[in-house]
Amino acid sequence: MIRRAISVPIFMVLMFILLVAVIVPAYLFMSSTQIYSNQGSQQATGYLEGQTQEVNQVFRGNPNVYYNSSKSPYLQVLFTSIPYPLNVTQIYYYNGTTWSPVLKGSLVVAGNTFIPLPSKAFNKPIIMVSGEGNVYFLNPNTSINTVNVQGPAGKLPVYIASFVENGSKFIPVSVQVIFPTTGSSSITPQVYYVTPGTYPLTDKNQTVFLPQYGLTGTFQNWSIVGGTLSATNQLSTSVTVFSATVITAIYKAQTTKYEVQIVPKNIPLAPNVTILKRHSLLSLSLSNLSLSSLNKTIPVKIDNKTYLLNSSGIKLNLTYGYHLIQFPSYYNISFNYTSETLLKKILGKFFMYAGEINCYEFNGLSSPNSNVSIKGTDIVFVNGSGKVYGIYTQSSVYYAMLVNNSFSFPSGVSCISCRPSVIGDIAGQLIQVNNSFVIGPTTNNGVERLYFKNGTTIYFTKVYLYGPFSGQFQILDQNNPESFSQLLSNPCYIKVDYPLGTYSFNPPYSFNMNYPYYITDVQQWEYGGYEL
Repeated sequence: MIRRAISVPIFMVLMFILLVAVIVPAYLFMSSTQIYSNQGSQQATGYLEGQTQEVNQVFRGNPNVYYNSSKSPYLQVLFTSIPYPLNVTQIYYYNGTTWSPVLKGSLVVAGNTFIPLPSKAFNKPIIMVSGEGNVYFLNPNTSINTVNVQGPAGKLPVYIASFVENGSKFIPVSVQVIFPTTGSSSITPQVYYVTPGTYPLTDKNQTVFLPQYGLTGTFQNWSIVGGTLSATNQLSTSVTVFSATVITAIYKAQTTKYEVQIVPKNIPLAPNVTILKRHSLLSLSLSNLSLSSLNKTIPVKIDNKTYLLNSSGIKLNLTYGYHLIQFPSYYNISFNYTSETLLKKILGKFFMYAGEINCYEFNGLSSPNSNVSIKGTDIVFVNGSGKVYGIYTQSSVYYAMLVNNSFSFPSGVSCISCRPSVIGDIAGQLIQVNNSFVIGPTTNNGVERLYFKNGTTIYFTKVYLYGPFSGQFQILDQNNPESFSQLLSNPCYIKVDYPLGTYSFNPPYSFNMNYPYYITDVQQWEYGGYEL
């Protein structure tokens, strides 16, 4: 019994030693592991917060980072309030082939600073990389306000841009690329966030068209900062990403030029006279119709620049590649209208300035030369000298109607002194047409000009009495002088002059607009009175 009682205390002592020596250290170890894990998470969170804070400061203009691309280019950093230090680890400029570094080491900017750049950077884009892992892409003479590259924790930003190199000028352009998987495509510039690794990259555009410059760029090579490419001169390549990466697709502008003549076709530009012979049933004779074009030119946009083309067109030296040629969809040509019939040989020729307007519709471009290919309604591809036609067809015809008034006194009545004038073409007398609108001159000795589509029915419904017409009028009526302060007219008839002859009518009356018409509303002053 005594031995058994002694073994229990010994067992308890041994268990206490085991607890102190093994379990407590294990607990402390597990607890410390969780603490270290939280510290790592806090560090990652702090890193992202630093990135975001820097971006917010830069986008708010504190500092304002401006790229002055002059003959002596520099990067200007200006603070608008308490400086937020900006750690610049590297600046790159494009040297025509690849991105070249500028700084020999990192630079901490804590006040207004001018960072000189090599003269070779003139008029070329640059890339600035900050210590927080942000990458900024700047075109010449711009500020950082549109592009920032940063991503979620664990992923690296990949910024893909593209531009066309035209001599010493670099023109940003948008192209379609496939990245980071073969099934996804987007338009540059674009930011992607990927984990470190190797990804396929494809540019779907062998050539790119810049209509605002009249240039075509051909793919030249890829350029990269922060990663590696399996091939730089192929549209499809592979990208290995191990840090923040900027990739640019470089296109070379084609500068070889060819003479191309651009001509409007089937649209009669002056000097152009069209002679037509028409058989007239009314005059029982042939009539000679002469249409003389009044429009000497037509406006055409070529690579977003407007040219006035005459009937011979224009010759331009266009670069190899795509070009934009935009003729007006519709264009009106006005004609002087001259007609002569058997009746008019006695009475004289019928003539009206701008008596006819023809509307011409654009039907597209054509070229008789294989050197110029038509690629769309308004796009051509130039591969050599040639000619391009802008084809038109006549779509509609409009005839003019010139309306005036003719006032006179009845037989035996004359004006001794009339202020204002009351003889001849006096404005204000109106004719109602089609029960919907009125026609008539609005100024004395003026003519109202209207155009109606060929075949339109004109229905004269009524003539309005003009008056009372106020003024000071001394009238001689049958040798008896009288004075009036108001006159009132009475409609006589409407006179019509058109290519087939002259006639008159009283409303209601209708006819079809198949010719130009002179319309004269003939009125007589019938009554005189005094204003009460």
